[in-house]
Amino acid sequence: MNRKLVVGAAAVLLVAVAFSALGCSFGEIYWNDPFKRQVALQKAQKRYTDLFRFSHFQGAAMYVDPALREEFLEKVPSVKDVRFTDYEAESIDLDEPEAREVAVHVTYSAYNNYTMIEVSVEETQNWYREGITNNWMVRPEFSGLEQLKVSRSD
Repeated sequence: MNRKLVVGAAAVLLVAVAFSALGCSFGEIYWNDPFKRQVALQKAQKRYTDLFRFSHFQGAAMYVDPALREEFLEKVPSVKDVRFTDYEAESIDLDEPEAREVAVHVTYSAYNNYTMIEVSVEETQNWYREGITNNWMVRPEFSGLEQLKVSRSD
């Protein structure tokens, strides 16, 4: 009977080692998020926010809901007129791996090149995905962005 117990424990240990080795060879295993929804969202959110922070508005627009892209590009200031100096974003934690929507609050520090007055721009990034994909899109809402559209008086 002890021999059966030892053989059973060895078999369980062997299976655990095999799964660990398999996990290492294929990357991390996300037990609570097997489809890596949170990982995909974090990557998309960071990329979009970085592009926006460095005034690559055309690149950032690729993450914006297609129905809102034109409006988004009209709202943003001219690249030559504005400089973003920093941003701070909330961390993302999907409560459920199957979540389809999540909101992230971001605060940017920026200034208009003609006024040289630093302002805070608040953004609520409303991220969503459709179907079973990990293709996250954003519906941004800004507060304070209009302060950066002050133009040079000639």
